Amino acid sequence: MIRIFAVAACLVACFGFSAAASADPAEPDTTIYAIGKCYDPSQPPVQRPASFAYNCDKTGVMQDMTWSAWGSDGARGTGTDSSVECQPNCAQGATLVNPIVVHAWNPVTSPTAACPQGVKFYSDLTIAYPKGAPPWINPGTTWSPGTDFVTVDGMPAVHYSELNPTCEPL
Repeated sequence: MIRIFAVAACLVACFGFSAAASADPAEPDTTIYAIGKCYDPSQPPVQRPASFAYNCDKTGVMQDMTWSAWGSDGARGTGTDSSVECQPNCAQGATLVNPIVVHAWNPVTSPTAACPQGVKFYSDLTIAYPKGAPPWINPGTTWSPGTDFVTVDGMPAVHYSELNPTCEPL
């Protein structure tokens, strides 16, 4: 009886160990996360960009970015906003430079087949101004659909929502 129990225990231990040793380790997450706003399909998706033109032109640029988080739970970073005050127009307006705190979240796969596979785009982006905002940032107002001026952690901010790229050329 003891011998049967010992043989059974040995078989369980041996086969259990063998099965565990031959099991594939968990696949690493190879998903690429990118900011959905102003995505340019002629360029590869950039993770943790040091600089990013968030107005899809050079009138608003996040620069000198340092990212403390970037992944499925969202992105967090700090840097400098270099934005043009379009008064009297964007070509003649002054460039304003302000420190920023950036949050991006809600990663989604683009519904269009033109977008690269394995990429999730953050569909929400908030740029907050801890030391004063450009004069056009007025919390509680809306600039255009999907662009709202809000307050984040006591800071004036702009929130871009529903940033689903089309992956069509800009």
